[in-house]
Formats: sequence, structure tokens, C-alpha cells
Amino acid sequence: MKNFYKIKIVYMSVLAILVIVAVFIAFEAIEKLNKEHNEFETLELTDLSVNGYSIDFTPDKKDYDIMLPQGNPQVPIVSASADRGINIEIYQANFQPGSVEACATVYLEKGSVNDKYEVKFKKNHQIGFVLQYDDRYTFVPDYELKDGEKLEYTIDGEVKNISVDSSGVITVIGVSDTPSVVNAVVNSQKVDTLTIDKTVKATVDVFIVAGQGNAAGEGGNIEECTNVFPGISYTIEHNDPLNSMTDLSKGRQGFTPALSEKWYSLTGRKSVFIQTAVSDVSVLQWTSEGEVFSIAKNRINSVFDFLGDEKSNYSVNKTFCLWLQGEWDIAHEMSFNDYKTYFTDFYKSIKNAANPQMTAIIPVRSSLNSEKDKNLIYPVVAAQYQLSNIYDDIMIATRIPENSTIENGYIKEGNLYYTQYGYNELGKDIAVNLHNIYDSSADRSPKSIDIFGNTYDTVFTNEDTAVIKNEEELRIVAITMPLYAKNGKISVEYDKDSLNYTDEGIIKISDKNTTYENSEVIFKAANVKVELNIQFKKTQSDNKNKSIAFVWEFDGLNTKDNNNLLTLSNRSAENGYVLEGGKIILNNRQADFLLEKTIKLTDEFDWSVEWKGSLTDNGILIGSDFSTKGYIYLAPFAQNMGYSVRMVDDDGQTFYLEYGDYADQNKTEQVWKINYSKDSKTISLYLNNNMIYKTVFEKAFVYTFSNVFGRYGSENVNYCYTGILDYLNVKIG
Repeated sequence: MKNFYKIKIVYMSVLAILVIVAVFIAFEAIEKLNKEHNEFETLELTDLSVNGYSIDFTPDKKDYDIMLPQGNPQVPIVSASADRGINIEIYQANFQPGSVEACATVYLEKGSVNDKYEVKFKKNHQIGFVLQYDDRYTFVPDYELKDGEKLEYTIDGEVKNISVDSSGVITVIGVSDTPSVVNAVVNSQKVDTLTIDKTVKATVDVFIVAGQGNAAGEGGNIEECTNVFPGISYTIEHNDPLNSMTDLSKGRQGFTPALSEKWYSLTGRKSVFIQTAVSDVSVLQWTSEGEVFSIAKNRINSVFDFLGDEKSNYSVNKTFCLWLQGEWDIAHEMSFNDYKTYFTDFYKSIKNAANPQMTAIIPVRSSLNSEKDKNLIYPVVAAQYQLSNIYDDIMIATRIPENSTIENGYIKEGNLYYTQYGYNELGKDIAVNLHNIYDSSADRSPKSIDIFGNTYDTVFTNEDTAVIKNEEELRIVAITMPLYAKNGKISVEYDKDSLNYTDEGIIKISDKNTTYENSEVIFKAANVKVELNIQFKKTQSDNKNKSIAFVWEFDGLNTKDNNNLLTLSNRSAENGYVLEGGKIILNNRQADFLLEKTIKLTDEFDWSVEWKGSLTDNGILIGSDFSTKGYIYLAPFAQNMGYSVRMVDDDGQTFYLEYGDYADQNKTEQVWKINYSKDSKTISLYLNNNMIYKTVFEKAFVYTFSNVFGRYGSENVNYCYTGILDYLNVKIG
């Protein structure tokens, strides 16, 4: 009997297992059937219309052909509706110049199921010939001229809506439903005709150009701007009280001619640029209460009233706002949060005023101070990138500013304004990126996430490592590529116990972190992911209680303790200096010396730089070889620098120690000293052991010096020391 129960238990167990397996197989089969069903499932519209009128629509028919007149007719607008739960996205058709077919696409999406409808517009001469206002069309008669013959052109019908010149170029000068006939005449005989059945309003896209000097095109020139075909784009200038439309074929400095030419080649639509940018203004002036925005708003309203009038010859398709601003706010050290707040105010105000489909930001990349680090990502710049990651209708329109330099010809000397060549490249790139948002043939899936750290030169890729010291910050700017990617918003994941990450992209070691090991930050957009490893470096004990001094007394080129030899640089003249009586005499900016060991001064330690000597002109005391960063420039005779000691650190921060009434003391041998105290964060300038100037340095800084008396900048620029030095001492700690 016991064996019977054992057999029964085993039997029941096997039966249970078989039941479980059967259920599992059933579920697998059902899931497979559902998957196969989804693969063949179709989504359907409930209505499809063109210009508000229903076409011969059948839900299960996915392709439609609609005939349009030849020439340049207005492109109909497609609209659609579907049952609740189905998402619809419509890409309208564009006739590129010369094309005879254009396609509008309606995409449907529900969960993992996708479908689409296509409406193809085809030009057909049999149903007429139409041109838009201000079009230029060249009539080429079907006739071969014989020797001595000459073509002439006449117009039959309502002459007021078109004109024709001696070359057969027809210009539309009015809108009319009444046909006009252009005749090609040879020896008073008609040899060919072209009937223009009607002329219609010109479809235009409006671009509001806002910001400051670079937005206005300062620094560019008409002679080098992109050539624009007549009748495809117009500018309304800031200083024109009548807001008259000027054809851009006449030329204009800045990026608008190149943008308009490329835009027309991509879309076949004309463009109108409302110029509202003003030089030397803060974003504050563009907020809803700002004076500049108030003026711009009045101009925008006036232009839209004109374009929208039923008697107007124009029909507005889309509106965009192009923003290029920030030089002023960078120079005045505006914070990330302030710029973000003020720009958001402008963004909402321009939405109320003109309702642009997209606000396209051209990132600011230049500084009012040409000696600053040209590739530094300022808080203002970081705010602009972050704004594009917050709002669906704000985009970064181009990446060209990141790589614009004097060397590649995009930026002028002074590092502030673009050259016309640079403007031309900007305009074309903006047009392409903006157009691809609305082009059904563009692949808008996110492909990558580009990440910068502090500068555009610091580029992080997947699984790269960034080293952060315990008191340092790393500013991250991340952007999804391509710029027109759909679902390109970036989310950030990180361990809050090991590090802090702020909205402005600042990475710091968390106060909770006492291990100083490693962590990571993960950036995600759709299916794209980039992992950035963060390595923490402990610095509290670095150089603690250590002190080092370099003392040059110029009996030779070595220091007093033989710990930092000076070597004449290969750009210096052999006779550019003299050692005489324990002093070094430097004339004509012809000599600088490379250090055997670099010298680093930071905000983490006390330090001083002391020298005894005289100056005959402004010049470098200590510098960084062939760099515009990391130097001390003695400028007692330079009014534009406030008669000061000018100090620029490795990140391009500039500090000024003013000589005040003591500037002329540099003309005779005196003892000077720059002294920094890490506890009070004060930096002081001394003359003969008397303090003459003191200021507080709240920001962190690092100076890395590689040479003394030295050149920096380029092969053709030097700012070497001129005068006499009895000694030079650098003490750290």
C-alpha cells in the first residue's frame, strides 16, 4: 500500500509538470500568434483631406495621386484624423525647384505598430500652368532661330499680373485668376505661346532674426555673401521704419542670404527675414519687459499684419525664430540659471507674439575679450544647449560655432564677429538642419550623444574617464545627434551618494562621498547611451606643508639653488638680452626663456611672485609658451587694461591688480610682489613691501607657467619683457 501511494504521488507530480509545460507552450503559441498578427496589423485613418476638402478617401487605400498645374502652384496642405489612441504625424509635401512630383506622408503609430499613407502631388500641364507672386520663369519657345532672326515677346490678356523682358524672363507682378498669354514673336509672327492660367499668392516662410551683433551680420560684407536668385527671399531691415521688403538678391551681410538660397533649394518656398537683432545688448533686453523686445514685437506685428492681409500677395506657411546672442552676457559673467530664466521669458514672449514652429539657437561661441580661451564653454553657452533639451520647439540649429576659428576663416581677428565666409557656412547648415525636422525622407532617429567637458576641445565618448579632484567642478554639455533627431531629449542617471549633477551639467564629488573612488554618469536619448566614468582624485594632502622657491639672481640663467634652469627659446634672438652685474637687460622684445620645470600656482596654496627691476614698456613677466593662457602681464602704461598687472589663468579667467598712482614707479628699479593668501582668498600687489592694491579671488584658478619674459599668441605676436631685472623669485607654500 505504501508503494501505491508513492506511485500515485509520482504520477500526480509528473501530471502537474506536464500541465505547467502545456500552459507554457500555450502561452508561447498565443504570444507568437499575437506577434505575427501585429506584424500584419494595419492602422487606418478615419479621414484624409487636402486644403480642408475631403478627397476620394477609402481607409484601406494607402496611396493617392493628385494632379496640380504645371509651373509653381501652391502646395496643398494635407490633414488627417484617426481613432483615439492612434498617433498621427504629417510631413507636408515640398516641390523642390525643377521637380514635378512631391509627396506628403501621414505616419500612424499605436504601440509597436506603424503604418503610413502617402499623397503624391504631380504637375500636369494639361490642367493648367500657374506661377506664384514675384516668380521668375524663363519662357523657352519651341522654335529654332534662323540667321538674322530675333525673338520678341508680347503679352495678351490682363497685363498687370505679369511682365516679360527681352530674354523671355517672365516676372509675376500681381495675383489674378484671369489667364495671360505670353507670345514669342519673330518678324511680327507668333512662333510659340505660353498660357499662364493664373497667378497665385507666394507661399513664404518667415524667419525672425533676434539677438545681437552676429545675428545682425556685423563683420560680414555684401560682396562675399551667397548669391541669391531674385524673387525667392526678402529682408525687412531693423532700421527701416516702413518695414519694406527688400529682395535679398541685392545682397546683405550675415547668414540670411545663404540660408534663404539653401532653404529655397530644399523646400521650393520663399522666405522673409524680419531683422530685429541689436548690437551690444543683454538677454535681459529681450525679455517681455525689455526695450529691445518691445521694439521687435511692434515690428513683427506690423509685418504679420501686412502678410496676413487678404489683399497681400503672400501666404505664410511656417514661422521660425533664429536666435544668436550671448557675447554681452558672457563678458558680464552671467550665470547659467540667470540666462536660462531670461531666455525662457523671451521664448514664451515670442511664442505669444508670433507663435514660431521652432526657435532655433545658434550657440554663442565668441567672447568680447579676444585673449580668453576661445573654446571655453561658458555658463551662457551651457544654458543654450540645455534649453534645447527642455523644450520640443527649441533646437540647436548648427554645430559650426564650436569649431569656428580665425585659422579656418570663419571668425575675424578679435574673435568676436564671423567673416562673411563663416556666415555663409552658418546659413547653409541652419537651413539643412531646420529643414530635416519637417522632411519625411530624413532619418531622425538619434545616432549618438556628443559630450563636452569644460571646453569644446574636451570630447568624451562612451566609457571615457574624467578625473575630478575633490574641490573641482566639471561642466558637461551633452547633445543628441543629428540635431534634428526625434526623441532626442537626454536623460541623465548617476549615483547621488558618490557625486552631484546639476541641471547646468556641473559634476562634483558628493559631500556624502568619503571614499574617493569611482562612479559614472549615464546619458540616454531613445536607444542611444553614453557612459562617462568619473574618477575621484584626493587633493587635500597634495603638497601639504611643502614649500618650494625658485630664485633667479641673474648671475647666470640658473636659480640660486640650481633647481630651475632657464634656456633661451628657439624664437629668441641671441643678442636679445645681456647679463651684466647680476642683472638681466632685455631690449626690443627679442628674448624669452623656457623653464626647466613648469611652475603651477593655484588657489589651494599660499604663493608669491617677487621681482626687482624696471620696465621700458608693457610686457610679460611669466608666461606659457605659445599660448594665450597662463601668464602675468605687466601693463602699467596700458590705459585699456587700467594700468594694471593683468593675470590670465589656464581657463582664461582674467584678473587685474591696479597700480593706481604708482604705475610710473615701474620706470625705475623698484621691488614689486604679488602675494596670494589661500585662507583669505586675497591677492595683493606690493611696492617696496607696501601694499598698494588688494582684491578677493572667489573663483578657483590655476596658472601653469612654462617660460619667463615670454612670448605667447602666435609666430607674429610677442609681448616679451623689456627693461632690467635684478632678481625674480617665485615662492609656493
